[in-house]
Amino acid sequence: GDEGCVHCPINSRTTSEGATNCVCRNGYYRADADPVDMPCTTIPSAPQAVISSVNETSLMLEWSPPRDS
Repeated sequence: GDEGCVHCPINSRTTSEGATNCVCRNGYYRADADPVDMPCTTIPSAPQAVISSVNETSLMLEWSPPRDS
C-alpha cells in the first residue's frame, strides 16, 4: 500500500519482512478483542508479602501487589 512500514508493538514480532500483522513472542499474549497494534503482555509475578489470618469462622488474606504487573 501507500503507507510506510511501522515497528511491531513491544513483545511481538513478524514472521516475515513486510508482514501485515505482528504475533506475540512466546510467553506473551494479546486478548482476542485487543487491536493488533496493542503491545503483548504476560502474566504478572506472584503477589508479595502474603499473610494469612485464621479464626473460628473465617480466613483473611493480605498481600502486596506483584513486583511485575
